[in-house]
Amino acid sequence: MMFALTQGPIYRLWSASSNSLVISAKTSMMHVYFATFVVVQLPAVVIVARTCSIDVYRHRPIQLLVALHVWLGCTVLWSTLARQSLPEFIALALTSTAGVYLAMRFRSTEIWWILAVAMAAGLVLSLVAVNQKWDLAIDAAENYWIGIYYNRNSLAPVAGVALIASIGLLIASWEYRGVRRNVGIFGAVSLAVLSCITLWRSESRTTPSALVTALAALILWQLLHRVPGRPMQRFGSARLSVVIVAIGVFLALRNVASLSGVPAETSTFNSRAALWSQNWTGFLERPLQGWGWMAARHTAEFFKQGTWWAAFPTEWSHNGYHDLLLGGGVLAIVLFVSFLLSSFGYLSDSPRDLNGMIRFVAACFVLVAATQESFFIGSHFLWAILTWGLISTGLKPALVDQKDSSNDTA
Repeated sequence: MMFALTQGPIYRLWSASSNSLVISAKTSMMHVYFATFVVVQLPAVVIVARTCSIDVYRHRPIQLLVALHVWLGCTVLWSTLARQSLPEFIALALTSTAGVYLAMRFRSTEIWWILAVAMAAGLVLSLVAVNQKWDLAIDAAENYWIGIYYNRNSLAPVAGVALIASIGLLIASWEYRGVRRNVGIFGAVSLAVLSCITLWRSESRTTPSALVTALAALILWQLLHRVPGRPMQRFGSARLSVVIVAIGVFLALRNVASLSGVPAETSTFNSRAALWSQNWTGFLERPLQGWGWMAARHTAEFFKQGTWWAAFPTEWSHNGYHDLLLGGGVLAIVLFVSFLLSSFGYLSDSPRDLNGMIRFVAACFVLVAATQESFFIGSHFLWAILTWGLISTGLKPALVDQKDSSNDTA
């Protein structure tokens, strides 16, 4: 499931069918992609539906995550393009459930193995694609790697998560003995080397920047935890570190755009500054109810906000937070931020837990990377990882009690 949710394998699987479309409508392939992603996630959804206890819904992050989905589901009703919003909402709900499934069924040490194997499969196949010179595996103009994915910013996050998983796998391997430990250490080191090579050859800036920022957030968390005082204990050191880093990232992005010296109407910062300006204008058009989840950039009305917007008719916001604002308005971003703060509050209680630290880094990596790409969407492995990383800490005690109760009954 996690390998498929990196998306590249699914698009590569149906590439021949996509290229052979002559008579059929071009959009028909989107139904094939959607159905495939549903199939690979359906077992996880069924397992959660059959085994999820009512105690799980008493977990505050779960409550806020459900509230966010309920609101985004409501936006389908007034969406400017419901046939776009409804499938996107279903995909988001399925992938969120897949993340909950990972949190319910697996310990952190098991997740590192799962992610390591899934990401390694994508990286190895990409390496084969590059060496065998598959179509579009290497950018023809700038010679950077794309592999089995559709651009470098799709390949690089796979390498970034693989690097994080390799660290978790290395820590988990020390719990074993003998051959199992040696295999784990060798696998972790090999995966880390392959990840670094892929990041270097992909020439992506988003993923390395997100990794460095996530590491900085971890260091800040550990430093803040040493600060005495009741206010710090009540708010939580992990929560405060995320808030500080978020402010820093926001100011840095604004500074990059302003230093360009180019008006907002012109493509700057790899076209993102112009796109973000367009997103913000669209949000101000409908700040309360939004345009409907992931519908704004698929409607002609959105591109009629101004005279120059039509020059950028892209389907993606290139910013996950803008997707939330455009899709569900102010309430969507409020619910999402509440979900984040509630989840990071649980991590503040375990600053010495190594697995907790890596989960923290993984969550921060996704959150920072989402400032550049639309990663807060369904059928995408980063959203599943974020959901797992944020709810797993506080969810574990209730599930352990549930499993113990089941064992006693048996």
